[in-house]
Amino acid sequence: MVVVAVIVRPIAGGLFPLTQFGGLSLIKRAVLTAQKAGAQTCYLYFDKEQEVLQCELQSDPRITSQLIWLSSLLDQVAQADDQGECLIFATDTVFHHPTIQKLAHHSIGQAIVVAETTEPPLLALISVAELPLVVAELQQGRSWYDTTPVRRSVRVQPPMTHGSFLRRPTSTTAITALEHNLLLSLENPRDGQVDTYFNRKVSRSITRWLLRTPLTPNQVTALSCLVGILGALCFFPGGYWGPVCGALLLQFSVVLDCCDGEIARVKFMESPLGDWLDIICDTIVSIAIFLGIGIAVWHDGTTQHALLLASVLAIGGVFSFPFVTLAEKTEAMGEYRQGWEDRTIKKLLSSLTTRDFSIVVVASALAGKLNWFLWGATLGAHVFWLSLAWLLFRAGRFVELANVWGRKEI
Repeated sequence: MVVVAVIVRPIAGGLFPLTQFGGLSLIKRAVLTAQKAGAQTCYLYFDKEQEVLQCELQSDPRITSQLIWLSSLLDQVAQADDQGECLIFATDTVFHHPTIQKLAHHSIGQAIVVAETTEPPLLALISVAELPLVVAELQQGRSWYDTTPVRRSVRVQPPMTHGSFLRRPTSTTAITALEHNLLLSLENPRDGQVDTYFNRKVSRSITRWLLRTPLTPNQVTALSCLVGILGALCFFPGGYWGPVCGALLLQFSVVLDCCDGEIARVKFMESPLGDWLDIICDTIVSIAIFLGIGIAVWHDGTTQHALLLASVLAIGGVFSFPFVTLAEKTEAMGEYRQGWEDRTIKKLLSSLTTRDFSIVVVASALAGKLNWFLWGATLGAHVFWLSLAWLLFRAGRFVELANVWGRKEI
């Protein structure tokens, strides 16, 4: 596994380390990506603009690894523990950290260089025991790919497997296309069919624009929630066009809900608060939409007990919230246990907590059959949370979570 990274300046003609890529400078992205790949210490070697680059990395709470700046004065590097691997790359090499974790796993301790058919290579993985030699040769003026440990590494092609990303933008004009490719590699395993074939295709275009703004993922989550609530209000007058407008606003809210996660992953801004906020806002929007649909059906007079059904549906949404949250927070326990209950819980979360229900709302509104949706959703919501609660109990998730909290308090 990667425990150390050496990050250097690009060769002549490469992009400047402060060039923006996906809302972050290349040097900041390099450090954060290496950190995500497992590097607890990052050695940075820049013979020019070191003070400017140091300022760029200062006071960023996302950077938790130790940063050690090397100069041409032959700073001493302590002999590293020979357990683990050292990642070496220039700031203009952009990659997704799981790509490196896959490479480190398959290299089995063998030193490798990842390169296209042209020079210079993209990056190298060597034993951390050879780190002092690499640093010493860098300080003597050698390029990182000409250092002795790298030159005797095995040469491999970049991984092109699904979800991998490892590129070097050759110019600022190439950045836009590569940003899109990076977004394509950041998939959410819980995406449904509508997410995959519609929502993500729209959200990626919006995300690429949002990455250039100061908006945070949590702010985009709040914006998504507001759009969803506005959509719910559009259902209230009933009729045809109000609900259709509300359903379309709900669909736009769902697209924005995709954007917040994409921004968080590209900008390394994932957080427990963001996870909670996302779940809470999704629940609020769902309940608001259910109530809005009930009022619309009541106004239209197509179902006698529309308001009661909407209330029962909203209660189902409220009851689902704690059990969905518990299932997600104890997912690691389920992966370890791997009982049939855990597999069923995973399938339930994948199939019934996706954003695909929004397209059913749109279709029902366009067909003028919101009363059908109301009946089906009311029954389905309660079947869902009752089934999930029973499965969580069967899998022992309540007890396991209580034990974890008990150990934390001790």
